[in-house]
Amino acid sequence: MWSDNNTPLDVFGFGHCCMDYLALVDPFPEKGRKGDVAQSIVIGGGPVPTALLTLAKFGCRTGFSGKVGDDNDGRGVVEGLKAGGVDVSRMIIDPSAVTARAFIWVDPRDASRTVALDKTNISLPAADDLDEDMIASSRVFLCDGRAADACLKGMAAARKHGVLTVLDAGAVRHRFQEMLGLTDFAVVSSDLADTLSPEASPAELARLLVGMGAGTAIVTVGENGALWSDGGAEGYAPGFSVEAVDTTGAGDVFHGAFIYGILNGWELERSIIFANAAAALSCRRLSGRLGIPQLSEVESLLKLHE
Repeated sequence: MWSDNNTPLDVFGFGHCCMDYLALVDPFPEKGRKGDVAQSIVIGGGPVPTALLTLAKFGCRTGFSGKVGDDNDGRGVVEGLKAGGVDVSRMIIDPSAVTARAFIWVDPRDASRTVALDKTNISLPAADDLDEDMIASSRVFLCDGRAADACLKGMAAARKHGVLTVLDAGAVRHRFQEMLGLTDFAVVSSDLADTLSPEASPAELARLLVGMGAGTAIVTVGENGALWSDGGAEGYAPGFSVEAVDTTGAGDVFHGAFIYGILNGWELERSIIFANAAAALSCRRLSGRLGIPQLSEVESLLKLHE
């Protein structure tokens, strides 16, 4: 695949995209109670798109393919990515579908978020929607595993062409183990254990993912950092403390920053530490996208903690 200026991509991403409706609710109500909206924003969302926007902000060439409806939300998703420097020439517009929406309530006491995804009348991409040429000339292929058949096709194409694969799995989905077998880096939240192995610790989850086929597994644990395993070596990288406003999208920023390290040929631990710093900084504003830091800010935070 080629970007709009005919330059090969560093990272091509494929997966879920939506419009986020975020509200910082203060006081955050208990069940059955009411609260007031202190801040709100409507902005594009989705794990892979936010990771790609992070990479684009760091100077990488990125492209994304996902499916939206021919509606205002869909146009907003596409325009938001384009404005952030992501190639959207392979976006899939389905006039018969509705663009997915995520309703997100943020608790100011700890910056945690509660998410409800509206998937009414949405349409997932099919395997035929993904062209092997979209991946062959990029350096990394990033997907989220939601449209399993299409993701597997893309990962197989990446493996065929020597393109690194990164899987961002929020839950165990259809054909999950098959995808792990084609994954160079599985970068997941510790929440994945809820649907894979509820009793597993983050370290055990990383080992389990490698045992199921992933080359290397990185498990994020929020502000506490991340653990990793490659089947031989294991490690832990602590997180960074910031004055957090909203943790929405922090894990997605982590994915983008981690891939940035891999693209630069950094060692695994350095890439994870860098990603921890970027993810922490993204929590300073409402919406992970608005909070994506400048590369210089990440470097300054790392220098401060040397």
